[in-house]
Amino acid sequence: MTTITILIPTRNRPGPLARALASVSELRVPDDYEIEVVVVDNSDDGNARDVVAGVPMPFAITRIHVREPGVATARNRGLAEAQGEVVAFLDDDCEAPTEWLAAQVGTLLATGADGSFGPRIAKIDGPEPEGAAWFTDTYSRDLAVPEGTDVSDRDAYLPLPGSAFLRERCFVGPTPFDQRLDDIGGEDVLLFRQLVMDGRRFVWSPRAAMVEYIPLSRLDRGFVMRRRYLSGQHRCLIPMMVRPPQRGEMLMHMAKGAAATLVAGPLALLGRLGGRWPAGPTGLLMSGLGKLTWWRKDRPALYGKGHR
Repeated sequence: MTTITILIPTRNRPGPLARALASVSELRVPDDYEIEVVVVDNSDDGNARDVVAGVPMPFAITRIHVREPGVATARNRGLAEAQGEVVAFLDDDCEAPTEWLAAQVGTLLATGADGSFGPRIAKIDGPEPEGAAWFTDTYSRDLAVPEGTDVSDRDAYLPLPGSAFLRERCFVGPTPFDQRLDDIGGEDVLLFRQLVMDGRRFVWSPRAAMVEYIPLSRLDRGFVMRRRYLSGQHRCLIPMMVRPPQRGEMLMHMAKGAAATLVAGPLALLGRLGGRWPAGPTGLLMSGLGKLTWWRKDRPALYGKGHR
């Protein structure tokens, strides 16, 4: 019997966590597999304890309390606890369709790949405000490629929540996720990039879609633009953190950032003069500025201590 570990980090989201765990309890288990669930409680006061205890779960479930805030730290602690040969990732703001895990395992078996990814379908976690479609489109992710397509070269676009990996091939050592990125994110992309450079292969599983709920606190264009800026920084920072560093790639992204800033900047300013920052040009401008200033240490802390 092969064990699959479903790893769920959580921080101060008891309601969404209960929904995520309820969806896990309804998963169809692939033949010849068993499931264990590891919840990493990254809150200060251990507030996930009652949630984990209160959701009926047909699978073995373990809760670990990790006070030090940071998504990389939480995931590393969860991996240290995991017993599964396959590790699947879920976030506390996600909901797993019944066939999600079976689809991911089926894709891994059929392709012989080391990791498998699927679409992320974003929904608003509450009443939909005006312009909700823009936010759901922004947070959703679908590469729209056939089953089993090799997506190893798309590391910056692969969503970690909903993915599944062969543990012994992908998670070596005590800290596979770089904890220097605890507060700014990108630890998943850095790991994907390093794994691909080390010869691992990733594929796409379109049937393994995952629903991610956007909290109302993130339905803010300012937050999205800070995220675009940080994503631009990641595009240059990650190539310099892999082994060996990819300086040429970093310089290429800086050049793209300069071009985007020159083109999108005037369009964004014209829109602002008309009364409002236009989403498209402003997003390109922020991403471009992020690429040009990737080396700055005062990066937006959107995760860990800055978690919303």
